[in-house]
Amino acid sequence: MKYLLCLIFTFFHLVPYTAAETWNDVSQLNPENVQAVIQVKVENDVTQTLKNLSPNKHVVISGTRHSQGGHIVYPNAVVLDMSSYNEVISISPAEKTLIVQSGVIWAQVQEIANQHGLSVKVMQSSNIFSVGGSLSANAHGRDPRYGPIIETVNRLKIALYSGEVVTASRSHLSDLFYAAIGGYGLLGVILEAELELTDNLPLTKTTAPVDMADYPELIRQSANGVALHYGRCSFVKNLTFLRECYSTNYHETSQDSVVSVLIPEKNIRRNALVFASSRTSDYGKRMRWWAQKKLLDNPRKRITIQRNVAMQPPIKFLRYKGQKDTDILQEYFVPVEHFPAFFKNLKQELESSSVNLLSNTLRYLKKNQESLLNYARADMIAVVLYINIGLDKQSIEKAGVWTRNLVDLALKHEGTYYLTYQRFPTVKHFQSAYPAWKKFMQVKCKYDPDEVFASLFYDQYFRRGTAKPACGSFS
Repeated sequence: MKYLLCLIFTFFHLVPYTAAETWNDVSQLNPENVQAVIQVKVENDVTQTLKNLSPNKHVVISGTRHSQGGHIVYPNAVVLDMSSYNEVISISPAEKTLIVQSGVIWAQVQEIANQHGLSVKVMQSSNIFSVGGSLSANAHGRDPRYGPIIETVNRLKIALYSGEVVTASRSHLSDLFYAAIGGYGLLGVILEAELELTDNLPLTKTTAPVDMADYPELIRQSANGVALHYGRCSFVKNLTFLRECYSTNYHETSQDSVVSVLIPEKNIRRNALVFASSRTSDYGKRMRWWAQKKLLDNPRKRITIQRNVAMQPPIKFLRYKGQKDTDILQEYFVPVEHFPAFFKNLKQELESSSVNLLSNTLRYLKKNQESLLNYARADMIAVVLYINIGLDKQSIEKAGVWTRNLVDLALKHEGTYYLTYQRFPTVKHFQSAYPAWKKFMQVKCKYDPDEVFASLFYDQYFRRGTAKPACGSFS
């Protein structure tokens, strides 16, 4: 008894601990009561939590909370909040690499890299996400010369379920490396990562109208010669809806790296008000689309900009926590040759289901099959949808229906969907879109045989909602 009391005293005084609370992600769709939230500040906070974990207790890992598919919540679990574990450990300008703790957000990486005339190779279009979260989701970016982020990772430092800390790379514990990146925190806690950087070069931005029937050929012609790329289409509910589209390219204008002036985001409140008007108003959508064409991506303008500046677009104005509604993201991937047919079908589904589309982005994604749960089994075009839905039961159920229809369309066109978002797809959808799921489970059970790392996502698609451990079938 004396030993137990001493252990409890030590745990609560050495590990930053918050009492039981409700934990959720930014979508507001996955509230869950958890036992405790550990504010991780040093590696010992993670290892001691894992070593002192009670039998049958589960752990979930959280960063900036933008994974919206139930990845960061589980009933009565212990949450490891990595947001304060956020130091840039070192940078090697000569080798163009840096080592960071997993709670670092990309804005911090950009600040450090920029000082040396360097830039990030692959990250999401925004810099507000954590590195650990991006690795767990195997995120991709706007540079068409690269595939998902796994291409730019040299090694990981990971805490396993027992509290043991290991290093994984392509040459050491490679099965863990390929499963942890894109593994949504189900293999262990990513503590550190060594990432590859590239030069921060001057770019010229150009925008041109494009017909979606011609988009695949445009992509094929320009993919290897463009530094950054994205496409956008009208989200206005009229004849232009997903018809009036533009392609934006950034070309390198010099091979001499520069140090950019990184300016914090401005006019956040103003932009938030403008964006808010488009959630409920067709006029607001028309106003935003006009501003997109005339002010942000104007086909008549050529803009000179550095890579680091181009990779920090305004994003904070999108933060939103409605009482009756919420904004969600979805993403679908289809092989380049199947894109026109898929996009036509997607337009029909969004219109017939009266989906409140707030914006859409197109990106080119180079083939990469390293991650076990990979979505880039061919050269793909990614379609990112930003959507507003109600928080009432009927609205959520309706969103589930049209989401499953969109997943069916993606699969029909030999594509897939991104696991980072809502758990609306069925188990059959998941297994069809990610055929290596069984191999993933074998690696999961090898490194986490007690299934310490769990989530609502894991419960739905691997354990299928049963109390029976999944590893008995896959070990």
